[in-house]
Amino acid sequence: MALPENFATNVRKGILLNLPVVASVVAYGFVCGILSRQVDMDAWHVAALSGLMFSGTAQLVLAGLWTSDVGIIAALFSVFAISLRYLLITATCAPLFKPYSLFTRYFMATFVTDENWGVAMAHEDKDTIGAPLMFGGGLALWVSWMTSTLAGWYFGATIADPARFGLDFAFTAVFLSLVIIMAKDSNTHPLIPIISAALAALVADQLFGGSWPIIIAGLVGATAAAMAHKETDIPNE
Repeated sequence: MALPENFATNVRKGILLNLPVVASVVAYGFVCGILSRQVDMDAWHVAALSGLMFSGTAQLVLAGLWTSDVGIIAALFSVFAISLRYLLITATCAPLFKPYSLFTRYFMATFVTDENWGVAMAHEDKDTIGAPLMFGGGLALWVSWMTSTLAGWYFGATIADPARFGLDFAFTAVFLSLVIIMAKDSNTHPLIPIISAALAALVADQLFGGSWPIIIAGLVGATAAAMAHKETDIPNE
């Protein structure tokens, strides 16, 4: 199946739309690289995880468990649990990949992240050009993530305390910006899913701890948003 005529144009558009997010990704990718160096990961470990796993949250969790005594099974389970949110993400963008061949849709899907998914889904023409927008954004984020994590690993020996420079907040800042982007044109009052997810995370943290608050908060927030969603009125023709 041939790609649409304007595919390359929309991929470039996706790259440009994600440039503001790239700046934040570079910041927390640098932090991830620093943390990886501090737990004695080799450069090839960082390169392999950044290139193949391509998940900031999972990579940071794995870096935190690298020298712990939890064991490889527990570490893999934590990464698996924290990555379950992609079931929700890919469910919403699956229709956008449907017109493409099986190989093409799987290849593009490997570049889907929280950030470029949020930017693409907030675009007014997401139903027609959402897939190449997401793919272009994913390419930009992949390159910036690979570069920044390796740069962080290289300079990790000279930066002992990332919090001193405010770098520890970069990861949080990215997701706060995504909340604002997604809430801007939403038909649901943004406080409903935000408060629901926050409360669910607090309760889950007290009951289960670990990575489960993220998964449970995502499920509760998505459910609350779906229940509170109001379809826009369609004018009579």
